[in-house]
Amino acid sequence: MTLLKISELTIGALTLGSILMTVSPSWAGDIVLFVEEPAANSAYSGVANLRGWVVGSAGISRVELYVDGALTTNIPVGGRRTDVGSAYPNYPDSNNAGFSMAFNYSSLTSGPHALRIRAVDRENASREQSVSFSVARFNTSYIADPAKISLVGATGSLDTRSIYLKNLAADGQTYDVRLDWRTEVQGFVITQIVPAGSPPEDNFGGTYHSQVSLTSNSCAFAVSSPVESELKLTQSHSQISGTEGGQLPVTGTVDALGNFVLTSSRLVQNPTASCRGESYFSYQGNFPSQTVAITINYEYFGSCQYRNCAASFQGSIAKTSGVDDSSSAASRLTATIPARPLLELARP
Repeated sequence: MTLLKISELTIGALTLGSILMTVSPSWAGDIVLFVEEPAANSAYSGVANLRGWVVGSAGISRVELYVDGALTTNIPVGGRRTDVGSAYPNYPDSNNAGFSMAFNYSSLTSGPHALRIRAVDRENASREQSVSFSVARFNTSYIADPAKISLVGATGSLDTRSIYLKNLAADGQTYDVRLDWRTEVQGFVITQIVPAGSPPEDNFGGTYHSQVSLTSNSCAFAVSSPVESELKLTQSHSQISGTEGGQLPVTGTVDALGNFVLTSSRLVQNPTASCRGESYFSYQGNFPSQTVAITINYEYFGSCQYRNCAASFQGSIAKTSGVDDSSSAASRLTATIPARPLLELARP
């Protein structure tokens, strides 16, 4: 009799468990996806990482890579990410949420590109994230022989954040190359490659007004949109420099097609004994087509309440020097849409 009661209780418990599982299924489509590389609106060259992490309440089946709209491959998933596991302990396999692969960015043409990462869960629901980036490359997509790279006859210079090499020889041709520090890889990476001795035919110096809107924000604090920016630039061959808002120094390069990359100096944000915050702007665009993408990068050192993050914007940039600002399109836009300057936004 006792055994029968135990059996009935066991059966009852199993039935109740089945009911609970029936009424509380995993929520298909509850997916959290974050792409860490490539960084938005950054320049890439050669073979580098493509990585990020993803979790889903129903479990992740696969992660797909699309480059310029075309499905390229599936990205291996399962990299150890205890930080993600700690943040999402109730998601299946969250400790192994990383996805990554080596990607030859130089297999793409020079200039802007876009990739899309699509995560699919075990119930066939999906979530996507798109990232715009640019490619700087030599004429050869992959140089296998180190002897084809030479610094004989090359010269170098640097500023506070970048290294410039002129007349670098690669596979029988010479180039001017810029390298910038990239936090994601903890090293200097090539961000600009232009043929040596071929400066832009046009002089892109002058005063520029940009009007941009927020496209993404990985920061824990809110960032306003739209945003305006004023650049005053001078050009020497392929190098451009000047100020943002009449105060913050900016330096960068421009090629013969008017594609430009600019990086500002750093602003220190209310440092304390235990925490120091720094912010800087990255610009990427094309002067003739009047397009620009701006990223405000925030980095924190010490025991800060915030983590490193970035806010990205896209919009237009127009040359205003020598133009009646009262009738220019940029001024009309500013007059009708309240905008906050970049220098203000860089101080959260």
